[in-house]
Amino acid sequence: MLPYRLPITRTVTDPDPDGPIRTVLRAAVRVEVLTPSGLPVALDAAAIDTGASYTTMSAVRARARGLAVPAESSRIPLTTAGGRATAVVHDGQLRVRFPQSSDQVYTLYCLFSEAMPPNTPLLLGLNNFIDLFRVTFDGRFAPDAPAGHVTLEPTDASP
Repeated sequence: MLPYRLPITRTVTDPDPDGPIRTVLRAAVRVEVLTPSGLPVALDAAAIDTGASYTTMSAVRARARGLAVPAESSRIPLTTAGGRATAVVHDGQLRVRFPQSSDQVYTLYCLFSEAMPPNTPLLLGLNNFIDLFRVTFDGRFAPDAPAGHVTLEPTDASP
């Protein structure tokens, strides 16, 4: 996988007519996850979440896509944009590949969360993602990405 640039998207929302208008920035990348038998499952864009310690996926969504969710679980405290909570999680791994380099498979440690809604995208957290990729955020304007770009570049620790 050569260095891959993807645009940071910008969405303006008005969640509360009595409150301020919000701008939401998102860095997302297309990803395929491999099932235990090696079949690729295309996911909607995965979000690079610099506020997340762990790569996290809805356990319900993972099971529905035929991915292996370990049976053993634990409870951990989570802090999200919605506040603090305790969630049941399953510690596992995801084998992923990116369409721009479909021959290279990366293994990411993943928390499969029972509390995460199934429509939530795969969140690429910092734990071991930054071991595998150098992630560079560049907020400079570009015609194809008014909010800037993110560059992903495999590190020497990549397989």
